[in-house]
Amino acid sequence: MTRNVKRFLAGSLLSLTPSIAFAGQIELDFPDFLTQRSEYVSVREGAVQLPVRKGPSVEAIGPAVEDFFVSNQAGVDLHLGIQILTGSFNGTWNTHPVPPSTYGGFQVGAPAPAPTVVQQYYYTVDPANPAGSKTCVWRVEVTDNAGTCTAQVFFGTYGGALCTVDEAQSSIDPVTCQTQVVTNMQ
Repeated sequence: MTRNVKRFLAGSLLSLTPSIAFAGQIELDFPDFLTQRSEYVSVREGAVQLPVRKGPSVEAIGPAVEDFFVSNQAGVDLHLGIQILTGSFNGTWNTHPVPPSTYGGFQVGAPAPAPTVVQQYYYTVDPANPAGSKTCVWRVEVTDNAGTCTAQVFFGTYGGALCTVDEAQSSIDPVTCQTQVVTNMQ
């Protein structure tokens, strides 16, 4: 019986270790919404390489427009929060907060990547407490690698939100760096 109890305790403690470590660290430099939290908060992260836009380009690498859209499938209004803005904020599309079952978004006039331009933003159902409610954080990195632009979208989720990147509608122009990121939040 003692052996079974030890095995049970060891298994229980080992299963808690990744959860505790995961709840306390953020790998992709997302905002640390968790430092003021005393209870367990689930955080998930991921990354997506944006597909290359189809069709010819007419310009060279330089300042480019970056369009960021979100499809609100959360059932309540989504509030925008911008944490890193590289370039100029050109405004929003549709009403903000973004009503349920609609698209919203914003545009940034970004400088030419030298070598990287970063935008980091989030949508949340509760702007007063993003870590305690459904929140999706996205970090978009546009990079110039020897005259070709690429983009990666990193994302983190809080409060049980489901955050995805719509790769079919998202793209980057490899010559101009013009970027469109379409995301979904449930």
